[in-house]
Amino acid sequence: MKRKMFHCIILLGAAVLSAYFISCSTSKISLNRAELAKVNTIAIMNFDCAPDVPKIIATECEEAFIGYFVDAGRNVVERTKLASIMKEAERSLSGVVSNSEEIGRLTGAQALFFGTITQYNEEVKWVEYHEYEKNPVTKETEKIKKAKRKKFFTFQIQGRLVSTANGAAILTIKNEYPERSYEMSDSMTLNRFKEYILDQMGADLKKALAEKD
Repeated sequence: MKRKMFHCIILLGAAVLSAYFISCSTSKISLNRAELAKVNTIAIMNFDCAPDVPKIIATECEEAFIGYFVDAGRNVVERTKLASIMKEAERSLSGVVSNSEEIGRLTGAQALFFGTITQYNEEVKWVEYHEYEKNPVTKETEKIKKAKRKKFFTFQIQGRLVSTANGAAILTIKNEYPERSYEMSDSMTLNRFKEYILDQMGADLKKALAEKD
């Protein structure tokens, strides 16, 4: 029920954003500054994730974005308060909170932030590369094709900030470079890669929210 409800709200927020795009080192961000100016309080909703993504990852990402919005000077509805309100609403006669406006009325938030994690995985692949070596017989330098194993980490997350007043999309954010490879000897792990991406997105988000037209 919750998933269907949130999906409907996201569709309501599919209005075209103002033509304002921010080029960042990690994130692709678009936002509507006119709508953003009306937002003081945000409710971070439960993130959706692909079937193969552990639920704990969604929870960690939710907590991360709470911190990012707070750092950017926004008020965030306290998680236990939000959970209590949503639970109580589902027990009401209607049995469902039908739209973003109703959630805003119940929480006091001017906007809702939804997140979706589509990829969180690691893989080891053989990668071809070339090295230049001197042939001991001909004494000539030759380009030699070789192959080695490398570890690939993939983490893809996107978020949408939706107005509770009119369902308009206020902001969208997505990490542009979800995959990166590392040498097998590198100490990087999938969890550390996720944290690195999130930290960069948080910095990009704070910068975007602070910038003026």
